[in-house]
Amino acid sequence: MFFDFSAYIRFIRLTLFRRWRDLPFRMTPARAVRFALLFLLFPVFELFTALCLMLDNVFFPGYRRITVDKPLFIVGPHRSGTTFLQQLLVKDDTQFFCFRTWEIIFPSILQKKVLAWCGRLDRKCGGRLEARIRRREAQTLGTFRATRRSLFLPVEEDKLLIHTFSEPFLFWFLHPEGDLPGAMAFDERGSDRDRDRIMRFYLGCIKRQAYFAGGGRRFLSKAPVSCFRIRSLYRHFPGCRMIYTIRNPLESVASALKMVKGTGQALGLFDNWRAYQGPFFELIKEMYRYPLAQFAQADERTYALVMHDDLLQDLDRTIRGVYEKLGYAVSETFAAVLAAEDERQRQFRSPNRYALADFDLDPEQIRKDFGFVFERFDFDARRRVDS
Repeated sequence: MFFDFSAYIRFIRLTLFRRWRDLPFRMTPARAVRFALLFLLFPVFELFTALCLMLDNVFFPGYRRITVDKPLFIVGPHRSGTTFLQQLLVKDDTQFFCFRTWEIIFPSILQKKVLAWCGRLDRKCGGRLEARIRRREAQTLGTFRATRRSLFLPVEEDKLLIHTFSEPFLFWFLHPEGDLPGAMAFDERGSDRDRDRIMRFYLGCIKRQAYFAGGGRRFLSKAPVSCFRIRSLYRHFPGCRMIYTIRNPLESVASALKMVKGTGQALGLFDNWRAYQGPFFELIKEMYRYPLAQFAQADERTYALVMHDDLLQDLDRTIRGVYEKLGYAVSETFAAVLAAEDERQRQFRSPNRYALADFDLDPEQIRKDFGFVFERFDFDARRRVDS
């Protein structure tokens, strides 16, 4: 199991050996305890996880023979419809499987089998443990749980890389001097050897999940960070397909900033949001630029560009078009799901409101910074037609 010790040591140095006044948060006693537990327990937990992953080769060797055939990767900037699309396509459960949050935390088949048995036992005893966990989630995440975050729901499986301490967003959330540029240049930065080790670990986890999920289905991924791994995904998953979701930056930027700010504060990760806003704004721009540049060089049959507005206004036709282009079949059962969801989306009106002014951003500056996006997709013309 690969583990990025250099990143872990750098994280410790930045967090423990900096003056407290230089940190992006107040080092309260509660936070001090949290960091101490992280430093002490994280390596212990990962040693346990590494042991379980090795035992998979003894107890479940069949997972290594699994072929990850024609997986589907949903990529796109934050708040562009990736979560909605994943939640929709996972209902095509005769064709796709994915990861739930608890299955990310415990990536080994052995861990999953044991916890699945505990879950069945808990349900036979009235489901008290699960109910307690859900109450705790509601207390911790508050309104952010409404965005479908839960141990029991599908999640961005790039969080698997937390086990190797090569998931840059974890690092960045805990310190604004974390290696965010490393996340934005995954395909180019670092050595081929390290990238291959990370991707092999990722592939191994997917094979384990396929073994645990059963049914010979295809892997369904949703991870905005995969915007920076397009080339690596094509290399390590031959025959893969991708859906790239696109939303007007005038809408997505403020929504994404609010999401990150609110989630970080709800979890007590930072106080000084301004230390994070600038780097994250640059990350959003790169989430538009890099994938579009990579798709321009890829086989058109391997990817589909999906407009956020089309998902809301003509869902059935949009998804059928994507399936046809990428070579997936729409079953009768999923066709009924599409029809029902299409009707629901036509009547849905989001209660969320996002203002660029809340982040001291000007619409004209957004048009300038994302000029390449507005030029290609002409959002102003689409808005005139829609209105």
